[in-house]
Amino acid sequence: MNLAEHSKLIWSRIGVIVLSLVAVLAFEAHGQRYMGLNAPVMFVDDTESITGGSMASPIGMVPYSAQAATSHKTGFKLAGVAGYELQSGLRVEAELFLARAGLDELIYSAPSAGGNPIPVGQIDVPVTGTADHFGLLGNLMYDFDTGSDWIPFVGGGIGYMRIDQSDITYDQNALAQRIVDIQSQAAGQPSQPLPPGFVPEISDTANVFIWHLGAGIAYRVNDNLMLQSGYRFQAGDDLVFEGSNSFGTAHSESAMRIHFLEIGMRYRFQ
Repeated sequence: MNLAEHSKLIWSRIGVIVLSLVAVLAFEAHGQRYMGLNAPVMFVDDTESITGGSMASPIGMVPYSAQAATSHKTGFKLAGVAGYELQSGLRVEAELFLARAGLDELIYSAPSAGGNPIPVGQIDVPVTGTADHFGLLGNLMYDFDTGSDWIPFVGGGIGYMRIDQSDITYDQNALAQRIVDIQSQAAGQPSQPLPPGFVPEISDTANVFIWHLGAGIAYRVNDNLMLQSGYRFQAGDDLVFEGSNSFGTAHSESAMRIHFLEIGMRYRFQ
């Protein structure tokens, strides 16, 4: 087991423990039950990743890699929460969400093959389609008592997110083809187009541990209903996609940083 896998295993175990504790608190806590809905606008930072693998050549499998940056379009999120509001101002809640954002462009830079840098500028690859995010979070929030109907709040949480990229399409041969072109040119040989599917398709889905921090303000419409808005920052590391075929292997490892501008409501049960 490598360091990344060991770290992911540790965080997975921590996530299971914390989510279990949140669930126990939600069922055992003596407070006001509530449910809520949020419909944020989602802004995904350009995703920096390391991509590469190995590809067949006359001398055997040659490892290659490059830095990659993926830009995203503005997305959306739908989330439902259920929890308990305690007299201290603390809220314990579970959140289930679905988010979606389109991808815009994939840019490769600093490619290398066999450990040697390839003298080529950035490689722009058009991308179409959307990525779906499914997640479960355990949250701890705190409401500040201002003595009015306006209630600021802060909080955070941890959980899991599953990313599904099965709708995304792009030229997966683009990086390997550029490397082959440069190497052929350097050897004084004509470059040959790689056959479709030369670079294996990477997995459509990946699971990742996530955490978030946020703040906002709620307005008490009546004893039961609150309207709220806020900002949330969400992050996840060690996001890995992999694939292989008879021509070689492919993998991509990245981290995600997401910003949400949220509008929602909470309904308290009497």
